[in-house]
Amino acid sequence: MIPKYYIIVLLLSLLVYSNIKAFGQKNKWELKKDKNGIEIYTREDKTTGDIEFKASIELETSIDALLKVFKNVEGYTKWMADTKVSKILKTISDTERYIYFEANVPWPLENRDMPILEKTTITSKGAKIELIGKPNYIPQEKGITRIKEVKGSWIFLPLPNNKVKVTYQFMADPGLNIPNWVINLFIVDGPYKTLTNLKSIVEL
Repeated sequence: MIPKYYIIVLLLSLLVYSNIKAFGQKNKWELKKDKNGIEIYTREDKTTGDIEFKASIELETSIDALLKVFKNVEGYTKWMADTKVSKILKTISDTERYIYFEANVPWPLENRDMPILEKTTITSKGAKIELIGKPNYIPQEKGITRIKEVKGSWIFLPLPNNKVKVTYQFMADPGLNIPNWVINLFIVDGPYKTLTNLKSIVEL
């Protein structure tokens, strides 16, 4: 006869495994777009409702060329989709600074903005630009909705034949009363346009 202790342990193990499996399924990446060498995946955090996307492309360029583009924050408006304002708020060091974005949102909704702490790490294996939302870093302006939760990154990995794999990942709280078609602009169409524009700037 199997002791009750072992039965309880077995049941608990099965319960934990089921919860982990269910969580993984709920947060599974879904391919939303695969066009011109750009792949866009999205997922939703079922607990918070935050939307996350992951976009990737292989570019004929160098990591140095990419970092040069990203160093010019004011130039983001020329290639980063839906960006109305982009500027440096404060430079802490060569690898850390506070930056600011204001994103265009279709009328009658208010534009969104986000102060962000940006940290750059460069190693022999590649480079990573980490984006951390800092909603209270500067006062909020009237007529613009502040995005409270922001987390993202740009990752540059060197590939053979003078290529770099670029992965752009971003998660944010979209705010209240945002229609699905507007959300789709920012999590699918937005990153696709951004990577398309980036390709036109940096490819050799």
